[in-house]
Amino acid sequence: MTPNDLTSRVSRDACVLGAAVAGPAAWLGGLDGALGAAAGAVIAVGNFRWLASRVTGGLAAGSTARALWTLAAVLRLAALAAAVGLVLVSGHAHPLAVVCGLSVLPVVVVAHGLRGARAEA
Repeated sequence: MTPNDLTSRVSRDACVLGAAVAGPAAWLGGLDGALGAAAGAVIAVGNFRWLASRVTGGLAAGSTARALWTLAAVLRLAALAAAVGLVLVSGHAHPLAVVCGLSVLPVVVVAHGLRGARAEA
């Protein structure tokens, strides 16, 4: 499996799981719960795709691109914090639902890692 395949599959599955989490969040928290879970999932997938594109681009490039890795990582995390902060400050998303939405990505990444390890064994 190529890195692009993995990125696409993880993104797709995280979006599906994010939509599945938004349903119970809507039932428990109303519209704010659904918006929070959906926003959290979108932020998590966007962050993952940004990280994956930088990693594949950084590995393919020379050492000059690698020297900027720390700065790019700090800017990516600042953008992630700003996006989460904007969602929370807007008042239209429940904070717990945002955390649930952000949590879909680690679950999907671990599931794909276990699936890949089982296929190689």
